[in-house]
Amino acid sequence: MEAAESNDALVPPSLRALLDDILDYEGLFPPAELSLSQALHNYADYRTEPKAWLLSRFVLPVRQLPDLPPYRSLLSRGAPYRFSVLGTGGDDPETFLDRFVRDLDVLDAFDAEFGGRSQVDRMEVPLPDTLVGADQTELESFFSSVDRRLVQTGTAKLDLFLRVPTRPASVERLPALCAAVAEHNSQQALPARSEMGLKLRCGGGAPEDVPSAQQVAALIVACRDAGIAFKATSGLQRPVRHYDDALDTEMHGFLNLFGGAVLAAEHQLDRDVVETILLEETSSNFRFEKESFSWRNLGVSLEGIRHARESLALSFGSCSFEDPIDNLRDLDLL
Repeated sequence: MEAAESNDALVPPSLRALLDDILDYEGLFPPAELSLSQALHNYADYRTEPKAWLLSRFVLPVRQLPDLPPYRSLLSRGAPYRFSVLGTGGDDPETFLDRFVRDLDVLDAFDAEFGGRSQVDRMEVPLPDTLVGADQTELESFFSSVDRRLVQTGTAKLDLFLRVPTRPASVERLPALCAAVAEHNSQQALPARSEMGLKLRCGGGAPEDVPSAQQVAALIVACRDAGIAFKATSGLQRPVRHYDDALDTEMHGFLNLFGGAVLAAEHQLDRDVVETILLEETSSNFRFEKESFSWRNLGVSLEGIRHARESLALSFGSCSFEDPIDNLRDLDLL
């Protein structure tokens, strides 16, 4: 442990700023598919490791929150546990809202059970299919309905991340969606009761589940321009873009994704430049120094990294905590 801690002290501050609190643990989901008991015990162990600074929330379906009371002793150790739940969602606004209220009741029961020792402060849920590609006015009306449900149920601060498809038609409508999200966020009282952002899937079980670099760049730029945040999930086990033999396709790297977002925020990069960063396959072109991070000839200070991570590119989900760390070690970055 002492050797590990000593090595951790040598991590460049810019790398630490880029990856701090970045990894949402999704051990319940494929391909890991661990039991709730095993995943929770893993997460508890990770919280005590030298690399715990990378660890963010534990992700689970909202329907599994009632299964947590038997683990009260485990969840009482150390700092309060943070959870992000997968909401039930619905294909249309009416179904979404009905299920959303039921989900909020589950959250309320969880909060009463744990009394703040564990906190659910994020929900990840698909945008209803019928609203994909909707105009800004229709989206703003739906978001107002969501907010009313939160107020009516007395839910404490709960940020919502709406998963959106990356089909070409929906990508072109991203500015309208992001503008509606930004308008919703601007109406929230301070401190905000519930801010919204977007959720991006970067992988899956088939090649067609992996969005193109062009589509990911469009989402990054749309979120940046609107001043809203995004989180990512799936397919981000390795730091740098690479070819996956099992899936027979190119896969995104988390350094490309988050480094590209940070640089996009710092330099107001257009889609084409962000896409080029996402396509980068040479790890040495990402440089981490004491006071800055850079890709090729573009750099950003520690302050700029932290600002972009807090306001734009928040986290990514992984069913493994060890694999991203091991892959960083393979590049001599940790």
